[in-house]
Amino acid sequence: MDSELWSTIRRLREVEKISQAAIARRLGIHRGTVRRALASVESPPQDKPRRKSGSELLRSYTLYLQERLREFPELSGHKLFLEIRERGYAGGLTTLRDYLRPLRPKPQAFLRLETLPGEYAQVDWANCGMIAVGNAKRRLSCFVMVLSYSRMLYLEFTLSQCLEDFMRCHVHAFEFFGGIPRRINYDNLKAVVLSRVGRDIRFHPRFLDFAGAYLFEPIPCNVRAGWEKGKVESAIKYVRSAFLAGRCITSWRRLNEQARCWQDEEANVRIHGTTRERPLDRFTQEKIRLQVLPAKPYDTSIIRSVSVSRQALVAFDANRYSVPFPFAGKILTLKAAAHQVDFYDGPRFAASHQRCYEKYQVIDDPAHFKELLSARKKARSARVHNHFLSLAPECVDYVAGLVASEVNVLTHLEKIMELAGLYGKTEVAGAISHALRFRAFGAGYIQRIIQQRRAARNMPEPQPVVLTKKPDWNRLAVEQTNLSVYDELFEERL
Repeated sequence: MDSELWSTIRRLREVEKISQAAIARRLGIHRGTVRRALASVESPPQDKPRRKSGSELLRSYTLYLQERLREFPELSGHKLFLEIRERGYAGGLTTLRDYLRPLRPKPQAFLRLETLPGEYAQVDWANCGMIAVGNAKRRLSCFVMVLSYSRMLYLEFTLSQCLEDFMRCHVHAFEFFGGIPRRINYDNLKAVVLSRVGRDIRFHPRFLDFAGAYLFEPIPCNVRAGWEKGKVESAIKYVRSAFLAGRCITSWRRLNEQARCWQDEEANVRIHGTTRERPLDRFTQEKIRLQVLPAKPYDTSIIRSVSVSRQALVAFDANRYSVPFPFAGKILTLKAAAHQVDFYDGPRFAASHQRCYEKYQVIDDPAHFKELLSARKKARSARVHNHFLSLAPECVDYVAGLVASEVNVLTHLEKIMELAGLYGKTEVAGAISHALRFRAFGAGYIQRIIQQRRAARNMPEPQPVVLTKKPDWNRLAVEQTNLSVYDELFEERL
């Protein structure tokens, strides 16, 4: 009872002379409350404000919670608790969970179905983080296929989840099982399903071609119905806990070797938790029911058209691969398998390399540039030969003498042209004429003749100019200036 109620009761009784029963009826209170108010000559002490209950504290957030659950039914109570606490909710987590419980959809019940031997398999990817491959970081994935009847398991680790790797893992799994199941369950992977609207499914055309080659039917699960491929989901959990947990992964290829040993020596010979039998034992009944493998495996290579740069290099998967130089600037066909990259010019084979999974590497073959280097050498030889013949008419006979002497003609011609750059063409031409008379063929003879003649005239040895900051400029050929023009000018004045 508060002061307002106490004063109202006393006023109605003392002033308006209303009976206690009438006061109780008018105010909607018990007659005992009326008697206590009339017996008290002082107003009652003020009551402490009543603490709101948890449901009252939550009342302001019910619309928000209902909208969030309608959009995201899988949101946890703790996640929603953190969200509304940021909006001022002062209640507890238990109150929130009690409120959410009737709002959540009831778990769907389903029957556990056992399939016939050889009838079904289930496939899925598992993301396993990153792995270092040389200078690169690659995303590591685990492909898992489980035969539904025997629970026989196949796993393989890859560095991508592209369609070609997906199909390649299928081929390896079929070869491991020694046959093909008639139907395979998948999640709605982009490698399998391009788009889906209800029951209208558009499959990836190349994957359908692959399925047609191996005569199995791909069956995508319904949306958000992971239990439809629960066998492979359980297998992935088993791989994570029994194989990957605590394992130091240093090499992708080494990891696949360890996975093959583990699946043969542990995974497929354990007592399965559901069947209470070893998968290997049940597989003896299932293997004879599998479809026969085709005579020729499906080509799961990455196939695409690529352009060749002017340096005869092709960019693929963050690396560059060389091809023979005549293909520079052309369009080739690339075929990349797991460990090899091939190039074709139409039906004609062009080049092959071991596939590199690092990044920003140049993988080249020196033989691809052999023709180019040979052509450049011929061009350089012709250029030096022409410059040498321009020194003097006797140079033709001197070249013939060098050839007859069975020396490296190009090397001697280059050294003689270096002498021409140092001493001038006139001195070199005179030395060639002198050496030709005595049948002295070689750059060394020419240099000694020049040095002897200059010493007789008391001329100092010229110092070559070396450009250290621009070393390429030292090899530039500069046309020598004809100074006789100045002599002619002076003769005209005289």
